[in-house]
Amino acid sequence: MTELTFEINSSDELWTLIDKRFNHILIYKFTPNEAVAWWKTDLKMKDGELFENLSVRNMEFDIRTDLDGLKRILELNTPHISIYQFDKPVPDTLALQYLPPQHLESILRQNGLKNTYSCEFEFLSVASADGKFIAAIEADPLFCARIEERRKQGM
Repeated sequence: MTELTFEINSSDELWTLIDKRFNHILIYKFTPNEAVAWWKTDLKMKDGELFENLSVRNMEFDIRTDLDGLKRILELNTPHISIYQFDKPVPDTLALQYLPPQHLESILRQNGLKNTYSCEFEFLSVASADGKFIAAIEADPLFCARIEERRKQGM
């Protein structure tokens, strides 16, 4: 996969880069709030049991969603997000944390992986096996100068 890393200024900019042809999204290790922050929430368990008015922190989970769900999640403006975009539904048994690192990419591609987006604060890395998709981002007037600047810096 070819990867680009550059600065990004908002979740709206990230949304413009999402390939709208692929509607199957996995958000890996989503953390809705910073670890030091406690917040009140209800938690519904798999069996339907509901725990109400809990104080939680350090909550982290994977999310399977579609493009509409991703758009809503991006509106939360979380500082870290890892998005995997697939051309078919993500299998229940696909757990990234258990995949051998040396085979991670090939296993994900066998399961329909098309693009990845990893945002850490203001830096975004986009990876794709589709050279045309990457070339379109490189040519985008909004991002081309930022990409070139990162290349000049040797990053």
